[in-house]
Amino acid sequence: MKKLITLAKEVAPAAAIMLLPLMASAAVQGPQGVQGSTAVPNQTSITSLQDILNSVCTIFGWLFVFLIALAIIFVVVAAFKYLTAGGDPEKVKTAGGVLLYAAIAVGVALLARAIPLIVANFLGAALPGSC
Repeated sequence: MKKLITLAKEVAPAAAIMLLPLMASAAVQGPQGVQGSTAVPNQTSITSLQDILNSVCTIFGWLFVFLIALAIIFVVVAAFKYLTAGGDPEKVKTAGGVLLYAAIAVGVALLARAIPLIVANFLGAALPGSC
């Protein structure tokens, strides 16, 4: 658990930097084009199975992007650990563990892409083009 917390402390700054472009594009446009307006002009409700699949597809799409970004960060951290290990077997083992976490993140990301397809095939529904 202590190693996981240490790893999170190392990865958090890089993840925050990677999320800055998303935060910059988060400005809300109001109905009159005024930034910062709290009105939500296009609120939609879920009324059919297709709407549920669209929502699932959107959620898992974002999960896919997040996990791939996380895997890239883990690979960079593992490379840094390998380069700074200096032949210390414990540090090399730690870097290998971080690479394992990156591989797990990629595997879960691929599952995030596959789950909407599996659900749609099971339910016999059509997926939106973005899936």
